[in-house]
Parts: sequence; C-alpha cells; structure tokens
Amino acid sequence: MSYEWQAPKEGEVRSPCPALNAMANHGYLPRDGKGITPKQLFEALQKTFNEDTLLAMFQVAGCFTLYGKWFAGKISLEDLHKHGNLEHDVSLCHVDSALGENWVVKKDLVDQLIANAIDGKIKSESLINTFRARYLDSKKNNPDFTFGRFQVQLASGEYSLFLNIIGANTNKEVDTRIAEMFFHEERLADEWTRPDSSVSLPTILGTNNEISKIMNEEIKKLTS
Repeated sequence: MSYEWQAPKEGEVRSPCPALNAMANHGYLPRDGKGITPKQLFEALQKTFNEDTLLAMFQVAGCFTLYGKWFAGKISLEDLHKHGNLEHDVSLCHVDSALGENWVVKKDLVDQLIANAIDGKIKSESLINTFRARYLDSKKNNPDFTFGRFQVQLASGEYSLFLNIIGANTNKEVDTRIAEMFFHEERLADEWTRPDSSVSLPTILGTNNEISKIMNEEIKKLTS
C-alpha cells in the first residue's frame, strides 16, 4: 500500500480534524466514504503517529462513544462535522460552525498561526497566542459562541497531541513548513518522521493539563 499524499477527490469527505484528514489523505484511513471501523482507526493511529495502545484505545473509544457509533460499527469523517462533540468553536484553522463550513481549512487562519511562530517554530506559546486571537474573534462574531470547560479540554488536548506527536522528535516544537503543510494541506511533510518512541496517554494528558491552565488564565483576562 502506498502512503503518498493525495488531495481529496470529488465526493470524498473530510473532518474538522487535520490529523484524521492527513491519515485519510495519505491512505492510512479508507478514502471510500464507507466509514471507518474502530479497528481501522486504532491501527491507523498506531501506524501513522506511533501512539501506544492505551492512547489509541482512548481516542477510538472517545470518538465512537461521543458520536454514538458503537452499534453502527463504523464512523464517517463527515460525522465529525457535528458541532458540540469533538468539533468546537475557536478552531485554529476552521471557522466556527455557526459562521460557515467547519471542516473547510481557511488559509488566512493557518497564516495567522504561522505568523505566531517563534524562531521559525510553532511552540506552545505560538498556539496560545493564536488561541487568544481566535477566541476574541469568535466571541465577537459568533452569535452562538460557546467555549466552556469542555471546549478548553478539547482544544488543549488537540494542542497537546500536535506538540507531542508532530513535534515528538523536535522537543515539542514544529518547523513552520511542516506545520503549514499539516494544517493547510492536511499533509505529512516528507521531512517529518513519526515519533521515535511511542506516545503515551499520560504524556498527552500532562501537556493537556499544562496548556488548559494557561488557556483558562487567558480566558479570564479576555473576559474580565
């Protein structure tokens, strides 16, 4: 099987998650639109991102449970368009669901993230600075804006996964070219390599906790 990147073809669906889309674009997940089984998702997370068993199981279980897809046995990337489960306001690269198509990558938002790079790298500070701008924009323009404790945990978890997986071999920092390809093209750059060591759930939760504390402090400042 070839894992070379291919842009989505006409009729193929993608989700609001760049990591899932990248796996589909590279052929680690099925592209036929017939849905993804828990086993396929579990194996793709391990093969693509070297997640350990517990982390991959946690993500698969969370996804299928939140969307009520255990009995169906499959989940579509299109199912993840549903607002309020894993998809949330203040995305790094998509508009809020109330403002448009929440799965379509917006280049200007990716550019905003890249502009927050520090010494050519996307770091935790880059993500927080981008979050601050996105939060203010969403709060101003989204009449249905929602960003509470649950959304904080989702967003900080996504940031943690990005830093600990895409930045696994580079001290949780991601070169801007690799980051731009990941978010804009939903593509794994040729120079990127999967984590040398398997990524564990405690590692993700640890960084998640650190980022969520900072995020909550930022929200307090922005709403005071």
